[in-house]
Amino acid sequence: MALKIKLKRFTAASGSPTTSDLESGEVGINPTQKKIFVNNSGTIVALGSADFSAVDQDIIPDGNGTRNLGSSSKRFAELFLTGQTINLGGATIDSDGTGTVSVSATGVTLPAGSKAGTNKIAVAVTGSGGTEQAATVVPFFSKAGGLSTANTNFNFNSVVDDKFVYTGSKSFTLENGSNLADSNITLFQF
Repeated sequence: MALKIKLKRFTAASGSPTTSDLESGEVGINPTQKKIFVNNSGTIVALGSADFSAVDQDIIPDGNGTRNLGSSSKRFAELFLTGQTINLGGATIDSDGTGTVSVSATGVTLPAGSKAGTNKIAVAVTGSGGTEQAATVVPFFSKAGGLSTANTNFNFNSVVDDKFVYTGSKSFTLENGSNLADSNITLFQF
């Protein structure tokens, strides 16, 4: 006849058994909580479970590149870090805490004034020939429009091009009193 070992059972939805429930060295099970408890010399210890609500030590996997945080179908909502650097496969992502990088299927949006190394990233505008060219975008403010919102943005480019900077439903009055017409060349170039 097989020997049956029965563990002391607890069914409370939360909490742990007490030292009066388990003798020193005795093991108990709570199928409701899916936990196993043991009285370890007067201290009740839960075996095989982890409480990540207040982690007081580093979380380190048992091997390099062997564990995941979340999965493709069960993702964490947000990640909050106090450090300034993320090490991603040996490459570092560094932040001073003031910028926002937005990634979507149509591309990456970087904060104004972003750089590649020490060089400012150029803004590309499409010229009248359909080719992209480097441009500097300068907001234009007027007394009538105020200083809080630009009336429009001027594109300063380095190639003489018939791309107009202030057209569409708006009008621009030249010094001689005439309006900018489609036959005029770009107002500003460098």
